[in-house]
Amino acid sequence: MTDVARRVRASCAVTLVLVALAACNSGEEKGPKPDELIVRGTVHMVTGADSSTCWKFSSTKGKDYELQPAQVPNDLLVDNATAKLIIKPLTGGGSFCKLGPVVTVDSVDSVSAGAAAGSGT
Repeated sequence: MTDVARRVRASCAVTLVLVALAACNSGEEKGPKPDELIVRGTVHMVTGADSSTCWKFSSTKGKDYELQPAQVPNDLLVDNATAKLIIKPLTGGGSFCKLGPVVTVDSVDSVSAGAAAGSGT
């Protein structure tokens, strides 16, 4: 019985570690409301295939999100700005630039200056 108990405990421990690692690697932190995420990362201005201006938010966890100017505060649309955001996937809206899931920014916790969009840097 003792041998079986040790195997069960070891199996449970391994499972717990794997679940914890999967949770850490699955993406972003859960936000305060359902469907919200807390993300930290950098804003990037990207030129689309048709020469249009697109906005991407690259999280520190390696996931990209498309920002549509009508769905985010204007002061966030600064190339290379870093920020902590609470975002929510935009339902019913399509991606124009195909940079990642389109999100609405519910709140901006902090923004560090990047290069202004019109500055050419």
